[in-house]
Amino acid sequence: MNLHRSNKQSNTGGIDARVMIDARYLNGKASGIGRYTEQLVGHLVELDDRLQLKLITHPARPRPIDHPRVECETFAAPANSLRTRFLLSRHVDFDGVDLFHSPFNILPADLPVPAVFTLHDIMWVIDPWWCTSKLWKRWVTGTFYRTLIPRSVRRASRILTVSNHSRDAIADQFPDADGRIDVAYNGVDPFFRPVDPHEGWPLLAEWLAPGTRFVLVVGQGSPYKNHAGALRGFIEAFADDPQVYFVLVRRLKSRADGELRQLLNDRRVNSRAIQLDYVTGEQLRALYSLATIFLFPSLYEGFGLPALEAMACETPVVASDRGAVAEVCDDGAVLVDPTEPEDIAGGLQRLMYDDELRGEMVDRASLRAQQFTWRNCAERTLETYRSILSTR
Repeated sequence: MNLHRSNKQSNTGGIDARVMIDARYLNGKASGIGRYTEQLVGHLVELDDRLQLKLITHPARPRPIDHPRVECETFAAPANSLRTRFLLSRHVDFDGVDLFHSPFNILPADLPVPAVFTLHDIMWVIDPWWCTSKLWKRWVTGTFYRTLIPRSVRRASRILTVSNHSRDAIADQFPDADGRIDVAYNGVDPFFRPVDPHEGWPLLAEWLAPGTRFVLVVGQGSPYKNHAGALRGFIEAFADDPQVYFVLVRRLKSRADGELRQLLNDRRVNSRAIQLDYVTGEQLRALYSLATIFLFPSLYEGFGLPALEAMACETPVVASDRGAVAEVCDDGAVLVDPTEPEDIAGGLQRLMYDDELRGEMVDRASLRAQQFTWRNCAERTLETYRSILSTR
């Protein structure tokens, strides 16, 4: 990412400080935290022309950001790991650093400077079942987070999170953190915009004929994404309509997805259920844009970015009526009970067959998505930095 250009908006009230950000998720592999980190860093240096950044980077991408006020130092350990927790502060040079920011859920121990971290959600603390169906992973990874998140919360000068719902959940779980939690909503990448059908359908020709009506579901395979529930709702809604297809973008797992595999093979829909392990960014944008409906019935989210990405592509959305998803989507989506296939089906049918409602929801979705920008996220993050540094 090349940011070596002039900043036309000089910020005379900027932060005359050096902030270290752990940017190891910028390692060449696509991830939500990587996208968050890249957008945050890029906007921070453009918003504040006095701010100096030092990035901890992955050896695979030792200098992911090219800017004269950005310095990089590599640390060869996985980001969310015990090595990060116990070794980072000993092996990274903190000379001249005024503040440390971890954008991913844990803080290293023994930091020599004030620290903030972005706690996207606390699913691992509340109920590891939402995160994985594997017993060993619930125990190993669950123990990791249930131990280190509370310690990070106690150590942090302030905590950033991505929705009011997450803020309230953190405060409920950790009462001592109340008053130290700031909300900075995620943004929608400008890349996600409506694609002209003449350009989009050829990108999907391997799977779908032009003009196909389809319901799109996107996301990783954790149980909280409720993909089996999404497909049950689809079957309830469209078992008798052979013209409507179901497209799921995620890799299936060998054992954990037995129920989902059975549903994909249901004779009522198996010829219309398309499961894709991987798509390119351009294909994903085309899927968002050309889907008749985007379905997002998560049981829990810290934020729920895929729903906003679909909304930015002017696609009507059926989404969960609870938590951060309802907060973020607001009136820009049809909200349903994610635990009730009949309710999911009702939302899908209303949007599929009511053209007036579809048009109204497309307009609402677009307006709602425009309210979430990475610039706003960076501005709110700068406020948190100022709050911490002003007390030194």
